[in-house]
Amino acid sequence: MNVIRIATEYDRDVWKALRGIVYDGCPEAVHEEDINIWLRDSDKVCFLIEENSKVAGFLEASLRNVVDGCLSSPVGYMEGVCFFPEYRSHGLSKQLMEAAMQWMKDQGCTEMGSDAELHNAEAIKFHQANDFKETFRVVQFMKKFN
Repeated sequence: MNVIRIATEYDRDVWKALRGIVYDGCPEAVHEEDINIWLRDSDKVCFLIEENSKVAGFLEASLRNVVDGCLSSPVGYMEGVCFFPEYRSHGLSKQLMEAAMQWMKDQGCTEMGSDAELHNAEAIKFHQANDFKETFRVVQFMKKFN
C-alpha cells in the first residue's frame, strides 16, 4: 500500500536526496535554503509518496499568480517531481499528481502549470504522458542591476 503525505522537517535528508536528482548540479546549501522556504510558505507544499514504508519520490507544488498559457489565478504549479530510480515505472506519479491537484483545487486553482528544460526529453515525455499540453518554448534571461 502506498502512502502520500506532506514532507516535514524530519524528511529533510530524503527530500535533499530527491532534489539532488531532479536539480542536478545545484549546491546542497541551495537545497537547504529551498527546503526552509518550502516548510514555512503556505503557498508551497512537498508531497512524498512511500512504497512499503520507504520514500519513493516527491512532488513539489506551489501556487503562482501568473503562469504562461494559463488564464486563471492562482495557478497550481508542479515545481519538481522525482522518484528514486528503483521506483520509476511503478505508476506512482499519477498518485502524486492526484494529491497535488486536489491540494491545488482546495486552494481555488482551476489550472496547473509546469515546465521542463528544452534538452530534458525525459521530462517532456513525462509531462505529455500526464496530459500536460505544451504552451510555449522559450529561453529565459535575467539581468542583475548594479
